[in-house]
Amino acid sequence: MKIDWNDLLDQQVTLTGTAQNAKAGPLLMIGSDDAILIHGSSDWDEETVGKQVTVDAIVRRVPGFPKAQVPSKHTMQGSATGRDIWVLELKQFRVNG
Repeated sequence: MKIDWNDLLDQQVTLTGTAQNAKAGPLLMIGSDDAILIHGSSDWDEETVGKQVTVDAIVRRVPGFPKAQVPSKHTMQGSATGRDIWVLELKQFRVNG
């Protein structure tokens, strides 16, 4: 299920997904192709990673990482785009099961 975050901007939501950690911070994986960054929490702890969690949060759109300045015509792989990103401003979460 792909979520249209525009419809949820600045609204409180309750979402269920899988807790994962990334270099940018904790993620909520919703289905196989939708992930959203969690703000307001450090990385998920070892006992939570990989488990189903339900989060109560507010959907926000925040400035992303600045676009990498590369002197050549080649784009660096994995460089930031400079675009806004969607995040969940965490209020609380619970591990399911």
